[in-house]
Amino acid sequence: MTRFAGKVVIVTGGASGIGRAAAIRFAQEGATVFVADLNLAGAQAVASEIGAAAHAVHVDVASMASNQAMVDAVMAAAGRLDVAFLNAGYYGDADGLDTVDEALFDRLIAINLKGTFNGIKAVQPVIADGGAVVVTASAAGVIGHPANPAYSAAKHGIVGLVKSCVTAFAERGARINTICPGGVLTPLIGVPDVAIVPPGDLARVPLRGMGGAQHVAEVALWLASPAAGFINGQAQVVDAALLSTFAPVMLPVGP
Repeated sequence: MTRFAGKVVIVTGGASGIGRAAAIRFAQEGATVFVADLNLAGAQAVASEIGAAAHAVHVDVASMASNQAMVDAVMAAAGRLDVAFLNAGYYGDADGLDTVDEALFDRLIAINLKGTFNGIKAVQPVIADGGAVVVTASAAGVIGHPANPAYSAAKHGIVGLVKSCVTAFAERGARINTICPGGVLTPLIGVPDVAIVPPGDLARVPLRGMGGAQHVAEVALWLASPAAGFINGQAQVVDAALLSTFAPVMLPVGP
């Protein structure tokens, strides 16, 4: 398939995990891809893995100036921007409210929420008519996450931010949506990246199971494609039904 033939795509957080999978898949579907990451060497490795259709660019999403420099570099090199997958994020080391201090809270907000705001602000003035923005939030953006309340707060903020920016993008003929993944096997949780497979060969994820980076990437591609032209301002949960029902209740055993 060549759903993105002739299109120009930015993927932030593209050096690993969901971003890497999406960058590879956008390129396989015909796009010119700019792999953006704070880890420039990692972005360069992914661009090399893809080949001539990909370019690496440095970005610190917490910096507005860095986001603007990223977009300026894309426009200078390619002359247009059709899709932005604003995927960069950070979880941090947290295990309950008492482990989240002010410094970690500030960093989580700066990278996840402010970083999304910076990316949206940078791409909106140049996004092409018919273009699309997809933002990675989290299942923790629609339900609480006791292990990391600051992360959950930032991801809730992303959902509200995306919904609030629909009009600004519609004025340019573009759409914006967010993805809310459940558990995903990526380097963020210590699982190495794996080879990309034909989409039809992706394994079905068991009920409430852990998905792979490519499972989420395929949803990002679909949301960015004309096939999702009726979807705008939505938070698409991708979680193997993790949030669809009450959690199983363990009944007491014995008298």
